[in-house]
Amino acid sequence: MTKGTEIPRAGSLGAGPFTVNAVGAEGVDLTSVDASGFTSNLFGQRPDQGGPSTVNELSIAVLVIVGDTAKLRLFPAE
Repeated sequence: MTKGTEIPRAGSLGAGPFTVNAVGAEGVDLTSVDASGFTSNLFGQRPDQGGPSTVNELSIAVLVIVGDTAKLRLFPAE
């Protein structure tokens, strides 16, 4: 994923949609605004951060960052 990528809402997990705001050496920045207007920001998400970040029932893990592209894994939180 690169800057500007839209990640659709994971309705059954109560999260999203997300927008990728930045990808680089500092990590991946994601923003989500839900239907009620609540904003979630995940800044500096990195492969080496010690585990995924979780928003409601959705976990987001950054697998790798190469230049301005990142590979993310989205999965149900445990």
